Amino acid sequence: MALQRTVLRPLGGYEQYSSSRHSLGLYENVITVCRYALPSATETQVKESIRNAVRAIVLEKLPALRVGIDGEDSKRPMFVALPSLDLDDHLECVARVPGLSASEYDELLMRNLEYENARPWPDVGTRSPWRLITYLNTTDGWADLAFAVHHALGDGKSGLAFHSHLLEVLNSNGAADKSEEVGENETVLVFTEPPKLTPSQEELVKFTVSWPFFLGTLWKELGPSWLQSAPVAGPYTGSRINLEPKLKGHLRVFHLTPKHAAALLSGCRAHSITLTALVHGLMMVLFARRFPSKVASSFSCVMPISMRPFIHAPADMALDIHRCMANLVSSHSYQYDAEAVSDGRAVAETDAEDDDKVWRAAAAVGASLKARIAHVTEDNVLGLMAWVSDWHDWWRKQEGKAREGTWIVSNTGSISTAGTAPTSGPTAKWTITRNFYTQSSQGKDSLINVNIGGVRRGEMSFIVAWHHGVVETEFANLFVEDLYSCLERYGGTGHFSVPNRLHTTY
Repeated sequence: MALQRTVLRPLGGYEQYSSSRHSLGLYENVITVCRYALPSATETQVKESIRNAVRAIVLEKLPALRVGIDGEDSKRPMFVALPSLDLDDHLECVARVPGLSASEYDELLMRNLEYENARPWPDVGTRSPWRLITYLNTTDGWADLAFAVHHALGDGKSGLAFHSHLLEVLNSNGAADKSEEVGENETVLVFTEPPKLTPSQEELVKFTVSWPFFLGTLWKELGPSWLQSAPVAGPYTGSRINLEPKLKGHLRVFHLTPKHAAALLSGCRAHSITLTALVHGLMMVLFARRFPSKVASSFSCVMPISMRPFIHAPADMALDIHRCMANLVSSHSYQYDAEAVSDGRAVAETDAEDDDKVWRAAAAVGASLKARIAHVTEDNVLGLMAWVSDWHDWWRKQEGKAREGTWIVSNTGSISTAGTAPTSGPTAKWTITRNFYTQSSQGKDSLINVNIGGVRRGEMSFIVAWHHGVVETEFANLFVEDLYSCLERYGGTGHFSVPNRLHTTY
């Protein structure tokens, strides 16, 4: 007997944070893109293999793909189990335009992803908000598969989990077996049992909140402004938040070769810091050499933290937290003070001395992040989200406030390639050769957002994003070029050679 539309559970606090901005039109999705080297197959066979694999994942691997969100416009939205799902509503294919160079293709893909990041979902209460778009290039033997999902259903790590399952199923007989079981040409999947949805972050993580933190946060958010202390000058974060225009973002991408990526990671290990910390340190120096001290004496940077390592799943729940879809994220902010920014702004006499400025800045943010991770479940604002009674109202009140950060760096990590693949031509198995992700653009964003993804022992990719009007396009494009040049140069020469742009006119 077919399943009836069934309420599974209310959205948790962080899930409501995400769903409310969706319903206000401020955010649509996070998209994880992986490039797959294709086995010897025709275009029709490739499409059918992907369809069969996704069918198997929906039925057996990721129950969140069978879920809708009821009452997203309300104060108490609910996850609901959907009785059926039509794969044709979720799978799309785009043929690659012939004759493009690699850079021309990347530019066209970014324009497509800008559109996809702003593309609204149909009724999320009756159709699960996710889609998989295949950008197919059978001539060169590869395809970019872009998995887009509503952020209340999944985070960046969820995108990696999807691709991990997809690669596994594509290289097994599971997809073919499942196709025979439900009917080879069946596009509509009918469910008889409700899915076992991953609990909310608040249920899985034991947050502890002290009274001073609780009262201080509540006072900051709810206390009358005339009773609060006059705000001190904060770090430079550009213009104040303007929620309009909605979902108008710009994307650039660049890639580091496996050789340059390995050299970069080797440098990080030699300095005992993470790649995320290094990129923060490099961006601080890049920003410092763009703004004079009278404009920007200090900066603030933000970094997401995956909460998956801190999960305490119920004993009776069979949950592989690293292979499930859920929204399990916190964040940390760090401020580079005037002394640190002044140090980064001054160009040293030698490359080695100038590199030290980047590594010092990286070590500082890395130490701060390490300290926060050690106590991330303590006095975390995520432990107070239940106190927000109306998330839609909360978002509207962000208008005119200062931005939290000058920039954001988010690193979802690397994904296994399941073997080494050639750069072009057919392979015996499906393999992943590239990985990166993008997000919807919103007016609350920092000036520049950088997302890092990679393939284990392979290529590393960087997405640089900015919201329309927050920074000038000329500024952003030159920033991207400098970030890429510094990272690539280090991979080749061991030096960043950060340029000085203080006198550049944008």
